[in-house]
Amino acid sequence: MTRQHPARRALNVFLTLITMMTSIVTGAWHGVRSDGWSMRVARAATTTITVTTTRDELDGDTSSFERLRANPGGEGVSLREALIAANAEPPGPLLRIHFNIPEPNPGNASTPIWRIRLNRLAPDGPPLGLPPLPPLRRGNIVIDGTTQPGADRVSYPVIVIDGTDVYDDLGRMNGLTITSAGNVIRGLALVSFWDTGIVIEGASAHGNVVAGCFIGIVTDNIAGIPNYYGVDIRNGAYNNLIGGNTPADRNIIGGNDNAGIRIDGSATISNTVAGNWIGVDASGTRAAGNVYYGVVVSGGAHRNTIGGPGNGNVISGNAHGIMIWGAPENRIVGNVIGLAPDRSTPIGNREGGVFLVDGASRNVVGGETGDERNIISGNGYGIFVGQYYEATPPLARLNHIQGNYIGVDSTGILPRGNTREGILLDEYVEAAIIGGDTPGAGNVIAYNGGHGLSIAGAINRIAYNLIGTGADATTPLGNQRHGALITGDGNIVGPSNMFAANQLSGLLIEGDNTLVHKNAIHYNARSGMCVKGNGSTIISNTIRLNQALETPWDGFDARRDDCSLVSGIVLTGTSLTLIRGNTISDNAAPGVTISSGARNRVLSNSISANTGGGILLVNGANEGIAPPVIQAVDQTGVRGIACRDCHVEIFADPNDQGREFLGAARASQEDGTFSFAIAGNALASLHITATSTDANGNTSAFAAQVSVPSSPIIYTIHLPLVIQ
Repeated sequence: MTRQHPARRALNVFLTLITMMTSIVTGAWHGVRSDGWSMRVARAATTTITVTTTRDELDGDTSSFERLRANPGGEGVSLREALIAANAEPPGPLLRIHFNIPEPNPGNASTPIWRIRLNRLAPDGPPLGLPPLPPLRRGNIVIDGTTQPGADRVSYPVIVIDGTDVYDDLGRMNGLTITSAGNVIRGLALVSFWDTGIVIEGASAHGNVVAGCFIGIVTDNIAGIPNYYGVDIRNGAYNNLIGGNTPADRNIIGGNDNAGIRIDGSATISNTVAGNWIGVDASGTRAAGNVYYGVVVSGGAHRNTIGGPGNGNVISGNAHGIMIWGAPENRIVGNVIGLAPDRSTPIGNREGGVFLVDGASRNVVGGETGDERNIISGNGYGIFVGQYYEATPPLARLNHIQGNYIGVDSTGILPRGNTREGILLDEYVEAAIIGGDTPGAGNVIAYNGGHGLSIAGAINRIAYNLIGTGADATTPLGNQRHGALITGDGNIVGPSNMFAANQLSGLLIEGDNTLVHKNAIHYNARSGMCVKGNGSTIISNTIRLNQALETPWDGFDARRDDCSLVSGIVLTGTSLTLIRGNTISDNAAPGVTISSGARNRVLSNSISANTGGGILLVNGANEGIAPPVIQAVDQTGVRGIACRDCHVEIFADPNDQGREFLGAARASQEDGTFSFAIAGNALASLHITATSTDANGNTSAFAAQVSVPSSPIIYTIHLPLVIQ
């Protein structure tokens, strides 16, 4: 073996190390000769390829970007060739696919649009029989349609990928398919694919971005037929972004035959859809609806976000805006659903804005800040929760609807009602929260064509909402029927809801064991509250100025016997109801009317200035219990007679009701007599009245009032001092 000089051997080792290091950095080698030496010198790798033809050719050297650029074959570099060459590159730096297609090109229209019609060499040629475009397997690939010269002259993508002639097995007739990480699709239009415009699938598909694209949309400048799905994220793909933070990132996704965006599969998590227009055209003034859904989340996909604080989508003009179909733990935040991008002009989703159905649970719609608020207006239903397709679905549990405007525009005071209910929870719903624990969590639910709320499920909670007014809590925007219809059992209404200006009653309660506490119930056209279920507890509410309109909307009653009696509170046919600690005043009807039913207690309330009396019992209500008889009143006490062993409550009022609750006494078990010490109350010009409640829990009407006599005049006589 020939021996090398030690210096020459050391130099060779050094050069070898250098070339190895540069090969790692650049991934490229080039051989040269100098002084008889053979060595490799590193140079920059080719990381950008430019598509130069609309033809769907496959005759270039696709073994690398460098070789394809040197040997494109045919008319130039096609998109198919660029994708195959990108996949052939080893993992490493970002690869970019740009466009520079000349105007005199078979796919170029009279306007500056270049249509890549897959499976055709020429627009009028026969299909080539090629498979769909290859998936993006390598990762870190950017396909950027905005690089095409002329793309900055118009407000829509000029590179159109047309899938009319793509035929394969069902589910494979797609446009671009991403199965790897870190890819970006920008500034393309994808139309006419029998399956999906863009697919992101598999556990390796994460960190991908689709931005600035038109997907399925048909405009004056981009002709074609819709895709079936616009974008389909499935089979474990995670942490992908559809849209972005700027208008340039906005995707226009419309006209697709099923859904604009589908997110599907139990392992498909943490994807974000933000900043897009889904179901409206690029002008933002016309519907371009997806046939069934703007966005559908299904198959158990979870922890996905539709929208974002201050970066929501416009989802309007579709049949269903957002459908969460049996999927848990997703968030719907900051979107405009049913209005145009101006946040005021109606472009409604025909069936409804948001659906949480067939077991969808622990989803959140809205948030406590203005940036998290959804505006859900101009649709069929505003929000529908419960059964949709399954005959007997699992319960939809623990969904939270908070901070939204439902039936008004972005100002919160201009009416843009949904044509049906603002929120409907059917019998397959349990433990939902409508509102929350702070004023910011409350929803505005106003001007809807049905009830503001309709709740048929059990143990749901409603708190801090404005139901029938604008966001200023004063502008009257009543829902066209009741503020809330509650037919389910065990629901909680309160604290701090306002039910006002609704066209029938503030609340109609047909379910059993409802708790209504600490609400304001004002100015409703019929009653403040009508209760038909048993076992309700109504405490610490303010119920004033109801039946404020001269003529309630009686035309609605032809469709349903809602509650024909009028009062501040109506109980009709109910038993075991407790009405305690409420302020019930100035209603244009009796304060409390009880029609039939028994064992209903009316205790410790402030009831005054109601037309027709304070408490009215009709149709044998409360077992016909008689009011007490007040026999004597003076400045120190009240004496009278009531039913034996009854609880007697004493009130003072300027008239004949019970504005001020003074206290209670127990009637004698032997003869029903009672006495009550007034002890220091200033009762001048007031009248005294009382109610009886027997051992079974039946409360009477008010006793006939008795005036408090004036205090006797005390004369002081000063006698002369006599000294003996």
